[in-house]
Amino acid sequence: MASGSGSIFWSPNYNINNQSSFTPLVSPKVTTTYSVTLTETPGCFATHTVKVNVVNRVTLNAGNDSTICQTDSTRLNTISDGLHYIWTPASSLNNDTAKSPLAAPKSNTTFHVIASIGKCKTADDVTIRVVPYPNADAGNDITICFPGSYELHATGGSSYLWSPVTFLNNPNIPDPVSTPSQSIRYIVAVRDILGCPKPAFDTVVIQVEKIVADAGPRDTSIVVNQPLQLFGTGAEVFTWKPSTGLNNPNIANPVAILSESQQYVLKVQSPAGCSATDAIDIIVYKVKPGLYVPNAFTPNGDKDNDIFRPIPIGMKALNYFKVYNRRGQLVFSTSIQNKGWDGTFKGAPQDADIYVWIVEGVDYLNKIIFQKGTVALIR
Repeated sequence: MASGSGSIFWSPNYNINNQSSFTPLVSPKVTTTYSVTLTETPGCFATHTVKVNVVNRVTLNAGNDSTICQTDSTRLNTISDGLHYIWTPASSLNNDTAKSPLAAPKSNTTFHVIASIGKCKTADDVTIRVVPYPNADAGNDITICFPGSYELHATGGSSYLWSPVTFLNNPNIPDPVSTPSQSIRYIVAVRDILGCPKPAFDTVVIQVEKIVADAGPRDTSIVVNQPLQLFGTGAEVFTWKPSTGLNNPNIANPVAILSESQQYVLKVQSPAGCSATDAIDIIVYKVKPGLYVPNAFTPNGDKDNDIFRPIPIGMKALNYFKVYNRRGQLVFSTSIQNKGWDGTFKGAPQDADIYVWIVEGVDYLNKIIFQKGTVALIR
């Protein structure tokens, strides 16, 4: 078929019904190339050619039989020189007249295709086998305690691949052991021998619970019968042992009243059953409440007697602790218990000398205690 305005002429005059028609009908016995010339005005023309192939038969190969996984689709890769196609059954095809339609059968299906060129026709079949995906199951999510391990358990196939491989002893078995240091999500790819070419996937989460018990400062000093509130942290369930001197050994913050030094061990436990322990040493001094201040210190950086500080015994608050040089200049001041002077003033080390200190605090009976004295800075 040609288009345009003007006169038209087809050649050769071989089995063509009208050489001057824009839409002639041809019926060559052999493959023939026709030439068409369009003339609009004298001297103005255009020429084009069209080849009409004549074949003895239509070639057709509907492709190899194949297997897909249920709910998947596949392309029917037909090899043919046909011009027109008809596929049956058409219900699971996206286009039953395409050369290579997309098929999504729900069950085993044999597709029949007819390819044609004019009145020449050839038929072929292709079978698509449909098998279910493997029934992958990675097991239930789990919470474990740190440090600990857990044996995973996957089912539903004949081969397994876990990812990531982090913390696993073997990612290629159904029951690898994971020893995680933190919570992790695993994905298992499961394949079977039924023919589904794709794996199925499932996930499992290992929640790692890290419990850290804290019974408070490592060493605490009190006087006889001074109430001391303990501060435990780390989980939801608390057990202090021994229960000696405690008002309640099963709470986070019991009060201890002691006449002798005592070590308490705190065990904390989470709802998942994870536990940890910590200990605190309580030193009981059989003296009156007060602030006990050393008479010398050596701030030489050896971490032995480098800091000058008052030692509170039976005290609940420090109002102030001040240090003066022999000229009466204040070189250090604090109201924080257990904080002391490192022998410097404005960042500069001070000379070896005698320094004056004063301190005031409140004991556990709310009595104000004031003390003063001197200390030797030794270098």
